[in-house]
Amino acid sequence: MALSALFAAGSSLSTVLTVASTAVSAIGAYQQAQAQRQQAEYNAAVARNNATIAEQNARDIVQRGEVARDVQRQRVAQTVGAARAAIASTGLLIDEPGTTPTALIDDLRTAGQFDIMTLKSNIDREERRARIEGSQFQAQAGLFDLEASSINPALAGAAAVFSNAQSLFNTMPSGPVFGSQSSSSIRPRARPADILR
Repeated sequence: MALSALFAAGSSLSTVLTVASTAVSAIGAYQQAQAQRQQAEYNAAVARNNATIAEQNARDIVQRGEVARDVQRQRVAQTVGAARAAIASTGLLIDEPGTTPTALIDDLRTAGQFDIMTLKSNIDREERRARIEGSQFQAQAGLFDLEASSINPALAGAAAVFSNAQSLFNTMPSGPVFGSQSSSSIRPRARPADILR
């Protein structure tokens, strides 16, 4: 009798320990999934912030480029003006078509325009690079958002419970429950010959 009570107590303790272990596993899985989800949400926010910064950089590149082109236009105009003044001081005609001074002034203007176009090309290339970088950050943010939405902490906790279900059911007592006697202590059924005696 004491042995069966000890076995029943051991079985109950084993069941309690298995239930506790399952609960701890479920809570751990829930917390881990929640942490993964929060990390993915944080990464998405960082990527969106980087996309915003890349867009601001692109606008800044364009603005600084416009300033640089304006400065270059002023330099070209000053160079042409200085050349015209120098040529005029020698007594040569400047605005006569086909003359050397006119060709020199035209060459200065062409070189200056070429410098301005080179600046524009460099500005456009840098702006494009910044906008591509911003698009890549936006795509990253979308992937992190997708990752965050696919993580369900409650489902992870439930999965941990279900993965431990077999060991939980193995610790449950197989006999009658609620204080009734175990099946080994029930008297065997009487045979008809025993009843007649």
